[in-house]
Amino acid sequence: MYLLFVLIIFLSRPTFLSLITGAVFSILGLLLRAWAAATINKVKVLSTEGPYSIVRNPLYLGSFLAGCGVMISSGSFFLLVAFAVGFLFIHFHKMKEEEEELYREHKEKFLEYKEKVPAFFPNFLSFKMAPVSFERYMANNEYRAPITVIIIYIFLILKYIFFN
Repeated sequence: MYLLFVLIIFLSRPTFLSLITGAVFSILGLLLRAWAAATINKVKVLSTEGPYSIVRNPLYLGSFLAGCGVMISSGSFFLLVAFAVGFLFIHFHKMKEEEEELYREHKEKFLEYKEKVPAFFPNFLSFKMAPVSFERYMANNEYRAPITVIIIYIFLILKYIFFN
């Protein structure tokens, strides 16, 4: 994460268009993460409603969208590609490990869920409502993601204003 920030400092060339376009992706990603964090119940329950009804890994997908948004905002195609490849390389293995753990805990119920819900590309036709909870959002420490993204955007905006 810190290496990525250092690369952003040196390689970013934000433009007005890149900042706006990237911000759209980042906001969508952060909203998806917030929704997922506000619905997931991590106490031995398989989450299958809300964002988990359309994609098995909404937190990862949200992180990917938010991160791609930051890289688009940076104005550096290299950073965007490096982030996407690095993210998928690192998180693909994490998703597999988590799915193995979910299978051990939930057996057939998880296999049925896995068969119906895609891992990373949402199927909006399978959406099922779920209650959201601000307390759950806070308990999952989700507030840290938007703070981090906002700090990076402040830097990118300042770089755009003073160095373009």
